[in-house]
Amino acid sequence: MNLKLERFLLEHGIELSVEQKALLDRYRAIFLEVSEKINLISAADRNLLEEVHFADSFAPIDLIPNGIKLADWGSGGGLPGIPLAIARPDIHVTLVESRQKKASFLLRVINELKIPNLSLFPDRAEKLTVHFDFITIRAIGKIKEVLPKALVHLSEEGGVLFYKGPGLPAEFDEARRLIDWHGLMKKERKLILPLGEERRYLLLFR
Repeated sequence: MNLKLERFLLEHGIELSVEQKALLDRYRAIFLEVSEKINLISAADRNLLEEVHFADSFAPIDLIPNGIKLADWGSGGGLPGIPLAIARPDIHVTLVESRQKKASFLLRVINELKIPNLSLFPDRAEKLTVHFDFITIRAIGKIKEVLPKALVHLSEEGGVLFYKGPGLPAEFDEARRLIDWHGLMKKERKLILPLGEERRYLLLFR
């Protein structure tokens, strides 16, 4: 783990053990190796994996309740699901990814890192037949488009956590009527990542 990420985590009260840091480093190594072959992340972002993508994944971790079942929709390269599973052994994370190459990468990570609270659903989220206490959604779709689908798979007292950028207020306004209709409450947070990027996090819950 590089110093910028470690400093960011400590500033936000997130402390990883030696074992957790080792798992994160191994995940990073596999991620960068596979990124040379398939498009897990843009070439420009590979050098920013820790300061941007890992930091973003960890940032709203305190919004996630203890002991829950979490689904990371459209997990792609495993962000934020894998960092969350590493940092929070008390929760179970299911990575939901339908694209075969990315699902194969996620399965490799699960098998090599042997993280017991991490599993894979290699299909579209709409085909899930179970409910989750919590769903994370990062870099896929707008709130008004994704929220109705997520709510179908959410437990009665569950929450959906959206990872967004500066455009969150506009997206929230577009979805306000839908959010109100479902009677959802919200928590919102804004943070600056180590390299200055502004990120916003919206938790909608029942």
